[in-house]
Amino acid sequence: MRREEKSDLISALQSSLKEADGVFVIENHGLTVKEMEALRNELRDKVSLFKVVKNRLMKLALKDTDFEPVSELMKRPTAVAVTTDALAVTKVLAKFAEEHQNLTILGGKMDAELLDVNGVMQLSKLPSLLEIRGTIARILIEPASRLARVSAEYGKKQD
Repeated sequence: MRREEKSDLISALQSSLKEADGVFVIENHGLTVKEMEALRNELRDKVSLFKVVKNRLMKLALKDTDFEPVSELMKRPTAVAVTTDALAVTKVLAKFAEEHQNLTILGGKMDAELLDVNGVMQLSKLPSLLEIRGTIARILIEPASRLARVSAEYGKKQD
């Protein structure tokens, strides 16, 4: 890779990091091309970037960003997922790691906290934003529906 290609890649990585709320690092040693492609397909709509990139170049891109501590996780060949929906990515990575023993989640950074593999796994067990919204809607609607049922039963008794 030529020097200008490297600088273009670093600037592209930095621009995707500016909009991100999470960065996750996995070690893909031992995964087949088909398995890597399957992981890419699962992450496609949840990440702004999923790339196997040289650690040196990624560390340069992470420099002077909020995600700079993630560079400590990059020691062996790694793949990086940069996302704006970090919770959804943790769910996909955890599920994929359970099914494929060769995938190793090293950790990541979400908002202000640096996460190890246990932190990523704990986050993957939390409900998604859509599930939380459904629960809140159900909590808000439940008293009104109970009142409607009681009123309907009361109306049947009067007849």
